Amino acid sequence: MSRRFQWGLLCAALSVSAVIPSVAPAQEADATVVILNNKDFASALTATLTAGNFAAALALLETRPDIAGTAEGVRLRAELLARLDRSSEAIALLEGHLAQDGSDALARYQVGEIHFAARRDASAVLAYRLALSGRLDPVRRQLVHERLIALDARRDLRFSLSFAVAPDSNINNATSASTIDLYGLSFVLSDEARRRSGVAASVSGAVERRWSISDRFSILAGGSLAILDAPGGAFDQKQSSVFAGPEMKLAPHARISMAAIYRDIAFGGERLESWVGLRVDGEGYVNPQTRWDASMHLDHIDNLRAREWDGWSYGGQIGRTRFLGPSAFLRASAIFDAHDLAGSEAGYRVGQVAVGRLFSLPLSTLAYVEPYGRKRSFEHRSSVFGVRREDHELGLNIRISKRNWTFRNAFPYVQAIMSRSWSNVPIGDYSRQRVEFGLTRDF
Repeated sequence: MSRRFQWGLLCAALSVSAVIPSVAPAQEADATVVILNNKDFASALTATLTAGNFAAALALLETRPDIAGTAEGVRLRAELLARLDRSSEAIALLEGHLAQDGSDALARYQVGEIHFAARRDASAVLAYRLALSGRLDPVRRQLVHERLIALDARRDLRFSLSFAVAPDSNINNATSASTIDLYGLSFVLSDEARRRSGVAASVSGAVERRWSISDRFSILAGGSLAILDAPGGAFDQKQSSVFAGPEMKLAPHARISMAAIYRDIAFGGERLESWVGLRVDGEGYVNPQTRWDASMHLDHIDNLRAREWDGWSYGGQIGRTRFLGPSAFLRASAIFDAHDLAGSEAGYRVGQVAVGRLFSLPLSTLAYVEPYGRKRSFEHRSSVFGVRREDHELGLNIRISKRNWTFRNAFPYVQAIMSRSWSNVPIGDYSRQRVEFGLTRDF
């Protein structure tokens, strides 16, 4: 057992013994026994920790729920569980505690340490950044900075996996309009034209490999695959992509990368289009609590079903994340995207702004809530609808996860997407409600 870890456990034991309840003077007749028992408990706990008998220390601690339930007791129990290779239980314990006490930076630091040891680097970085925004002591604050540098240096191989079920996905942007005007004539939309896609299941995964050339330069390559399966196959979706390119480190926590990308998209069981292009990404921290990220892209689109949808897409996004505490952050983002397509009436522009916040809820849950606004404007007047189409959309994304539940170190979540769209074309008036139940994990 290392000296640093041994000293940490002894400090934790002393912290736990410090919260042992005192006895009121009116109970002085029984006080001697209680105080002796408490002293014996503290001594026995310290002895088992010093000897490295973590199972005995955990069993001893759990005999005193009045102490084990305190913040100090929770942190010590979590450390012991991690040392006994029961990290999923340790994370569930800490996350449940943090959902109730979002200001415990030391507990968030422990979450980061468990993810760091398991090489779940993305989760570790997030936990460390959240911990730094809280009241973390100078020693651990310095250790977190060392960990972040180590995490950046070992970004050799990462992959993530997600699975979700959407009871009623409505992915085809089903319109709420019952009639539509085409070429000046009014037509009634059938139920088939307005139907929803039904229950759908989706799975997605991504992998990234990094090869270091020097302290500042490296090569990145990777790929992703996302599959959505819907009843009947008419709304099935499949998207795969691969990328490769150089990355340059600008500062200890700032980098920029460029990648060539190929993307293939299928819809309804048949290939729809392919994209080939370039992407530039950058991110950096102006201080430990504030992260900026931005990206730009330029792609050529080859549509396999309609040549008027061939063309170019370009745009970018910028985002700012402010870590507000061990269990909270605020994120704002803006996106612009343009499609210059071969069809004289096909080109359009899209803009979106969003603001989201992570915060704690009762029953050991965390919620991320993000309202957004989006506008899409077509470049030219439509001969079909007789106007230059403009669509406006307001929406709300809500993602809730139960932090004291885990499945193979993955947290279950529920995500709801609610939106309302308005358009000067009747078919563009619709509302959408989507709910997903899923699991996600990075490795």
